Amino acid sequence: METKFTEQQSLQVIHEMIENTKAKFRDNGFFYLLWGWLVLIASISHFIMLNMGIEYAWLPWPVTMFGGGIASGIAGYRLGKKTNVKTFFDTAIISLWIAFTITLFIILIASGVGRISWDTANVLIIALYGLGTFISGSMMKFKPLIWGGIFSWIMAVIGLFLSSYYSLPLVAISIIVAYLIPGYMLKSRAKSNGYV
Repeated sequence: METKFTEQQSLQVIHEMIENTKAKFRDNGFFYLLWGWLVLIASISHFIMLNMGIEYAWLPWPVTMFGGGIASGIAGYRLGKKTNVKTFFDTAIISLWIAFTITLFIILIASGVGRISWDTANVLIIALYGLGTFISGSMMKFKPLIWGGIFSWIMAVIGLFLSSYYSLPLVAISIIVAYLIPGYMLKSRAKSNGYV
């Protein structure tokens, strides 16, 4: 059975899709900023605490990541309720970041049970940031994310040749370029276009 749209209905669908795309820029900026700041805080705190000889120097990670998971879940739920039209872009970007999260957990579990070192895990996680931001940037046609992804891959390769002492600073540097800078650029774009 074929559904026929009137001209007005067609324009309404197009209008909703445009509004949905506008919201994507704003909301993607939020998630990049949220996770960028959380990872930056956790990696720098962990590095400083390690250098101070604190026994549980790794504690900033579960605290910030748990908080970030809750904040992301709430924000994602609210965003889903506001979205009238679910596009291929929505499905693809959600699938990408679900796959990212599952792969991240596999790396973390492998490190936790001693199959790989935490330093190797950090290099793999930096490469994983590169994958997520490169693909997201390509899908959104947003070059700062693409360049952030490439930068993360370069940092991951450099991490293979540096002392393990530098793995946490590399995570911090990578997240600034791959998440925070593009996140603020997305936020600025949304603000200048009146989407915020």
